[in-house]
Amino acid sequence: MAAFTTIAAGVGLAATAGSTGMSFMQASKQNKLKRQAEEEAAKAMAEARKKLDVNFYDQLAIQKEPYELAREAALVQGAEALQAGVEGEQRGAGAVAGRIQMAQNEQQGNIRSAMGQELSNLEKLSAAEESRLRDTGVNLDLAEVTGAQLAARDAQQASTLATQQGMQGITSMGQQVAALAPLYSKDISGMKKAVGGMNFTTEDFTKFGNVAESGGLGAAGTGGTTNLDFDAIRQMNNYQFTQFAKSLTPQQSQMLFTNKQYTDALNPFNPFR
Repeated sequence: MAAFTTIAAGVGLAATAGSTGMSFMQASKQNKLKRQAEEEAAKAMAEARKKLDVNFYDQLAIQKEPYELAREAALVQGAEALQAGVEGEQRGAGAVAGRIQMAQNEQQGNIRSAMGQELSNLEKLSAAEESRLRDTGVNLDLAEVTGAQLAARDAQQASTLATQQGMQGITSMGQQVAALAPLYSKDISGMKKAVGGMNFTTEDFTKFGNVAESGGLGAAGTGGTTNLDFDAIRQMNNYQFTQFAKSLTPQQSQMLFTNKQYTDALNPFNPFR
């Protein structure tokens, strides 16, 4: 019965380890999505700003042809009226010419006034459009800031939550590892033998780090080395091994007591045990 309880506890611990890893992966994914969203938003904003650089009203100009035709028509009419006055009344030619000149001046003034009014209207339209484009640009700036802040906030919250879940998973694994100890209390020698018979890669040793001084493995390693020594663990008595296990951090406990080498060595159904 104890064997089955041990196996169940080991399965639960493995499940916790899996969910913890997923939490940290989710945190990394959220950070990546945050960066992608910011890059895409910046690209879209740049495209939108290009379209704001063009004020189409600046490309408009008054149509001079109608005014030129009106001016020419006024001159022709004045010349014809003057000719008629000269031919009809020689003595009053000067008076007729004066009246015609006054009429032409008035017509030319009206034409200039109309052209000036149209030009002024175009300038007002251009200025209004420039103001509208500026306001649109300001709104885009505000939208960009707001959007970036919201995206950053959402991604940060998701990342923080995933990280917290990961840390809770690590804590839970530590608690589960501690809970496993009574299950193996009757077989401390077997636990010691299982740990002492393990093999780590250089990367595993580096990741494991140093065992606390209370663990009985001597001074901490320096320069990236570790004081973890499986041969020394195999030579420990049961009390020393118990002290060693208590000195481990949750991460170190996970690396040892959830390791397949360890669980296989303690598996009652393992024919090579």
